[in-house]
Amino acid sequence: MSRFSLNKFPDGPGVYALYEHQQALTVGSAANLRQLAEEHLFAFTAPSEALRQMTAHPEQVTEISWWQHPALADEDRRTAARWVAIEVLAPVEHPRFSLSKVGEAALEDREFVKSMEQLFRGAPAGSFVPQTLDALARSVYELKEKVAELERRLASKD
Repeated sequence: MSRFSLNKFPDGPGVYALYEHQQALTVGSAANLRQLAEEHLFAFTAPSEALRQMTAHPEQVTEISWWQHPALADEDRRTAARWVAIEVLAPVEHPRFSLSKVGEAALEDREFVKSMEQLFRGAPAGSFVPQTLDALARSVYELKEKVAELERRLASKD
């Protein structure tokens, strides 16, 4: 992944979802979304072990979306927000994780839960659509055809 693509990810905490088209595959959280993307989501080699633990089929990921909120700066509340996101987004895979006492208290706080439900029902703070090798190859082929057409037009003007 290029540095430009990586810069689309915020350098801060958030909750994210990996999608296959419109269906959430899994939901996770990270203290630093850009670091997560750099280390696990877009390795230049095969998908990382961490990504394989997130979803059984990383090659099916067609979009990554993320949400940010001031409450997500705290790890315990971020984990509690992930529970809410799982309820709202209904991913195919339900990862196992536990909550701390602070996280459990956050889930008992009706205002916190309501604000997180609204967050995850709304538009994400950002999204990224990774390009497949096939899509990149098609783009290159289409560009080559357009360049050839432009060269023909230029040649016919002479």
